[in-house]
Amino acid sequence: MKEVAIMDVLEAMESRTSRRAFLRKQVDQGTLERIVKSANRSPSYMNTQPWELYVVGGKVKDALAGKLSSDITNGVPLVPDIPFPTVWPVDHEERFKHHRLRRFRALGIDPDKQQDEVIAAYRNNFKFFDAPCVIFVAMDRTLTPWSIFDCGSFVNGFLLAAHAEGLGGCPQAVPTGYADAIRTELAIPGHLMIVLCISLGYPDPASPVNQYHSLRRELAEFVHWYGFSER
Repeated sequence: MKEVAIMDVLEAMESRTSRRAFLRKQVDQGTLERIVKSANRSPSYMNTQPWELYVVGGKVKDALAGKLSSDITNGVPLVPDIPFPTVWPVDHEERFKHHRLRRFRALGIDPDKQQDEVIAAYRNNFKFFDAPCVIFVAMDRTLTPWSIFDCGSFVNGFLLAAHAEGLGGCPQAVPTGYADAIRTELAIPGHLMIVLCISLGYPDPASPVNQYHSLRRELAEFVHWYGFSER
C-alpha cells in the first residue's frame, strides 16, 4: 500500500482558499479528469454517489455567462432549486456580515458608500469571475438532504484536488438561482436539480481579491468534548 503523505493533505486543507480572479490560461481536460477522479473517492450515504457533474468551458461557458449576466442585469428573478436562506441564527448572521465587510475592504470598497462597486462585484458571480471553466454539481430531485451532504463532501474533495494541481476554485450558490436557464443552456435533464457551481482556473496572484482570507472560529467555539481529560 502506498504511504499517504499526511502532512501534504493537511497543508492543502490549511492553505486552500476561494479564488475570485483568474489568469487567462485554459485548464486542459486531462487535468480536470485527474481532479474529478480524486474527488470521486469521496464518501456517500450507502455508496450512492449522487453527484452528477457538468464541466463547461470555452465558448459554451462564455455563452452561459452572457445569458446569466443578462438575466441579472435585467432583473430576472432568482429561482434556485435549493432555496436560498432568508433567516439566519444571530451568530451566523454576524459572521457572514463581518466576512462581507472584510472582503469589500480588501478590495478597497466601502459597501455603505460605493453601491455601484458592490453591485458590480455581485454581478461578477454570474460571469463566474471570468474563470475559464465552471463545474455544475447536480443530483436527482427525489433524493434527500443526505445526498446534498454527500455532494458537499464531493465538492470539498474536488476543491482540495484542484488546489493540489495548482488551480483555484470558488464554490458558488448565487448563479444557481438561474437553475432553469442553466438546464436549458446545457441540456441538463429536468429530473436533476442544480446544487452548486464551482468557478475554476489558475488564480491570479496579483489580484487583491485573492489576497483576502476569511477568518475561522476557534475550536473552543464549536467543539464539544466528552470523555477527554483537560490538557
